[in-house]
Amino acid sequence: MKRLILCALAAAGLCIPALAADPTPEQKAQIEKPITMNNSGNEKKQVVFTHSAHAKTDCAFCHHKAADGNIYVGCAVKGCHDSMDKKDKSEHGYYFMIHNKKSEKSCMGCHQKAVAENPALKEKFKGCNPCHAKK
Repeated sequence: MKRLILCALAAAGLCIPALAADPTPEQKAQIEKPITMNNSGNEKKQVVFTHSAHAKTDCAFCHHKAADGNIYVGCAVKGCHDSMDKKDKSEHGYYFMIHNKKSEKSCMGCHQKAVAENPALKEKFKGCNPCHAKK
């Protein structure tokens, strides 16, 4: 009986990846081109994000499940990180979601972790300009 239960659990575990949402054709097209993140309206603060530079990261690490179950939604969609108040440190704060140094799920937190693991990246991630590139 134990063997049967273990086999059933193992089979169920193998099926879990098949249940993950695959990107739609529209999402695949979005992944292939750089996107401009600029919810502030200030051109100096925009970030050009390339998915290809982050290809080793599982999509679901950043794109957590949204209310409708689709894990490939934008960060600032309604009900997610849709508060544009820079002082909002809640889970809905867009600025905080990107700049939170204490969370490896934020852009800055992930980059800090990458530098800790590979000090050669320190210069690449130094200051604001690597992400907020000057035109």
